[in-house]
Amino acid sequence: MPKEKDEDLKVISKLSEYRKLKGLSQDELARVSGLTKTTIQNWENGRNLGAVLRVLKVCQELDVDIRDLFQVNESTEAQT
Repeated sequence: MPKEKDEDLKVISKLSEYRKLKGLSQDELARVSGLTKTTIQNWENGRNLGAVLRVLKVCQELDVDIRDLFQVNESTEAQT
């Protein structure tokens, strides 16, 4: 499998679509997720997705769902 550079990957973020379906503003999603509003804006615009893309590529290579790769405890709160 040839190596692809992050900048060669075409990414269409559906974050905005899902955020709006939940009725959340960028500020609200940032607050509840422990991210900054700028991060939310960047991700919605397909910018600064390097780490996210690398994790997705790992999942693809291992043929696992991202939810199976990491254990998430419901009681764990976002770090600020």
